[in-house]
Amino acid sequence: MNFTYPDLSTVSHNGRWYETPTGIYYPSITTILGHTEPEEKRLSLQRWKDSLGEEEATRVSKAATDRGTNVHLLAERFFKGEDVEAPIDGRPVPPADLASFKALKTKLKAVNEVWGQECALYSEELEVAGRCDFVGVHRSIPSIIDFKTASRVKGHDDIHDYKLQLTFYAQAHNEMFGTSIERGVILMVADTGFPLEFVVDLREFTAPLRERVKSFWALTLNT
Repeated sequence: MNFTYPDLSTVSHNGRWYETPTGIYYPSITTILGHTEPEEKRLSLQRWKDSLGEEEATRVSKAATDRGTNVHLLAERFFKGEDVEAPIDGRPVPPADLASFKALKTKLKAVNEVWGQECALYSEELEVAGRCDFVGVHRSIPSIIDFKTASRVKGHDDIHDYKLQLTFYAQAHNEMFGTSIERGVILMVADTGFPLEFVVDLREFTAPLRERVKSFWALTLNT
């Protein structure tokens, strides 16, 4: 299927905001989830930072972010039929990042059709926007797909917010293009090189997503 995805510009204001075609700015889904993160999760992250020290925690976080960005780029190249091992910003692909991609590649082969990559989406109903990794057909079922990296092997209980992200992307895509996507797929590779595939029934997360959006707007209007 062919869809024309909009090219939405963004601005930074206590998070990322997307300008929609009507000129209205909507907060990104990642901004919403970040601002409404459960207290327990925030405290856990702070304990981790305190245990490493600010400088080391910043270094580790940046390394993880860079790795995630590179693996995502390699996946994008793979689906475009480009040279996966071409330099990134004039430098060779880091061997560890290439190894992570090759592990993830075993899961990418289950994708049957590519509808779009790095797709900007927005929901007028939720007043939220964002950019999803991938929309297409996975194991013969229309799906929203996200590529993730992780420091360790994770389970379903560890990826609740990822599921909310996918739920938003599906709702926005369905609103914008009249699709009926109800399935999310998270393809993840851990530092150990172990690839993971999580298949999610996004209908189960519609209510929790709406609660987080509601909480975000309540916090925003009260600050």
